[in-house]
Amino acid sequence: MDNNDSEQKAALGIVWAIVGAVVVSVLLVASYFGITAGKGGNTATGTVSAPAAGAGQVAAAPAAASADTSTAAVPAVVKIFFETGKSEAPASAATDVAAIVVYLKANQAATVAVSGYHDASGNADVNAEVSKERAKAVRAVLVAAGVEEARVIFDKPQVSLGGNDADARRVEVTVHQ
Repeated sequence: MDNNDSEQKAALGIVWAIVGAVVVSVLLVASYFGITAGKGGNTATGTVSAPAAGAGQVAAAPAAASADTSTAAVPAVVKIFFETGKSEAPASAATDVAAIVVYLKANQAATVAVSGYHDASGNADVNAEVSKERAKAVRAVLVAAGVEEARVIFDKPQVSLGGNDADARRVEVTVHQ
């Protein structure tokens, strides 16, 4: 029976690695073609910046196609974009953070920082509160995906200088080892 359990765990690890690789690939393609919030629609989407790779090299997926995910590459910063004046996590948030969740499950010592951003216009206190609520919504998505709440650290709400309106309405999720 132990042999079946280890085979099932190995198969499940491979499935999660493939799912993680597919999610990151889709997000990278979307990012490459500029399919993000503020470009062609009002829907909020997240993007992932690819980890640096040398010329002619492909950046490693967060989980290589093997059952051993402890050597998975650290996922890049994930940006989750919100609608104007809204603090509810967009429907895409769970997919956006999937690679980070896989990494955190494989690396129990790692934590994740969640930073809410807002623009400089309007009431600074209201803006800070909205960005804090957005960060809490992203934490809830991470916790619902199986990340321990104690491993999600909040950074102080930050003002987004420059960029466009969509950049100001974002939460960034960054892995700390």
